[in-house]
Amino acid sequence: MDLIIERFLLLSERPDSELGLVTGAMTISRLYQPVVDEAGVLNRLDALGATLRKRLGAGASLADQVEALNRLLFVEEGFAGDRDDFEDPRNSFLDEVLERRRGIPISLSLVYVEVARRAGLTAWGIGFPGHFLAKVGQGGRSLVVDPYNAGAILSADDLDARLAGLFGDDRLSVRAHPSLLRAATHREILVRMLRNLKAVYLGRGQSGEALRAVCAILALAPDLPEELRDRGLIYRDLGHHQAALADLRRFRELSDDGAEIAQVSAMIEELAATPMRVH
Repeated sequence: MDLIIERFLLLSERPDSELGLVTGAMTISRLYQPVVDEAGVLNRLDALGATLRKRLGAGASLADQVEALNRLLFVEEGFAGDRDDFEDPRNSFLDEVLERRRGIPISLSLVYVEVARRAGLTAWGIGFPGHFLAKVGQGGRSLVVDPYNAGAILSADDLDARLAGLFGDDRLSVRAHPSLLRAATHREILVRMLRNLKAVYLGRGQSGEALRAVCAILALAPDLPEELRDRGLIYRDLGHHQAALADLRRFRELSDDGAEIAQVSAMIEELAATPMRVH
């Protein structure tokens, strides 16, 4: 695992514009899969983009462009959201998503955006609360789409309804808070993909696998308090008390959540009083 984490550290040193999203996604796959064909993934995305480019007429409207992209990916190629086993880790591995044509919102959005860009369209991912989305076009001439739901085009009212379902009626709206639709950075996308994997593996009780994800997150973004806390808790559960203490103390330095700080401080005192095991 150390060699793969080193790759994330190298990625973290690059400006976001140079942090290749496909390369980063494939580095995530390498955390869990012994053999990864990055060249094959790039060739597959290039081929889909080339097919779409041939179909887009010079005067095609934005709606026609999105319709052509949706037809290619969701009708002809059969990409779809995995509704049978949403928590399957393979839904977060780009190579597996392309092979199985199944994924979750963020991985399908990644495919959607990468194919669109290869066809000459302007597209980016949106870290929308609760459900990753994609956007095609520029400025006032743009459309928000949901690749998990066959590229459904979402209006401002549709988006507000989703926000209401998460936070309650009238608390948030995309018109009042347009930053909710800003382009997600490559680093943010990779961190969100890794957080999904961390949650999947913690839910399965696979602490070692979850540890891989959180170590990768902290390689990309070293001072995320929540991730330092979670890695500290995983280390504690695995019996690595010194590593746990280091992460939990760093969390306490960075966090501004009083209740969390109090809870973690009690854990720190307990761990500090625990005799070190000699192996």
